[in-house]
Amino acid sequence: MAKDKLSWEQTAEQPLVLLPLHPSWLRQVVALAVKDFRSEGRTRHAVVTTLAFAFIALSLVSLSVGSLRHEPALAAGLLWVILFFAAVIALGRTFTKEVDAHTENLLRLYAPPSAIFVGKWLFNFTLLASVTILTVPLFLTLMGLRVTHLPLFLLTLLLALVAMSALGTLLGAMLAKGQSRIALLAVAAFPLFFPALAAALQVSAHLFSNAPNLTFAPLHLLAAYAGISLLGGWLLFEEVW
Repeated sequence: MAKDKLSWEQTAEQPLVLLPLHPSWLRQVVALAVKDFRSEGRTRHAVVTTLAFAFIALSLVSLSVGSLRHEPALAAGLLWVILFFAAVIALGRTFTKEVDAHTENLLRLYAPPSAIFVGKWLFNFTLLASVTILTVPLFLTLMGLRVTHLPLFLLTLLLALVAMSALGTLLGAMLAKGQSRIALLAVAAFPLFFPALAAALQVSAHLFSNAPNLTFAPLHLLAAYAGISLLGGWLLFEEVW
């Protein structure tokens, strides 16, 4: 009897650990993402700020260089520069709003780090995808560009957004309490985003041109880097949050 009581006490003292894909874990992920969507729906700070930057950048680029139909490499470079800085602006408030509202400790008590990472990543990915959906068609129109293979271009955008949102979520947690957070995020994000940006730029430049043969090596690299970024962010998030 004493042995059973001791065993029960030891079991009761152990914290409940929710495994990934457990129904309770999934509910926490959805709840965290919905919370951020509702918060953004009330303030619209990240969406408005990011779209304002993207539209201003597009206007300046359009007035400066005009059509880039015959300069696919330059067009691809400008597109991904705009998307990079738009991502930095969008991702900068992911965790800083928790710190500013003093809710980060409550968030730690509510959900395990893996659920927090996935919930925040879902919000960040959706935010970046929304901005991209509005920005890219306008960029293509203003620059007079034609995409030779639309499904591959959409896949390139998708993989790059997965990588940037995953890495941005991890960096946002690391830099949430720092000063000049947006500037620090831009400096820290560029070397981590660079492999994805370089691969996406190569694929985009090819798809903006009339070159017949597309090498899939950059696309394979981009897919691998997106997977590594998502998995690495998930595994490392507990160490930084």
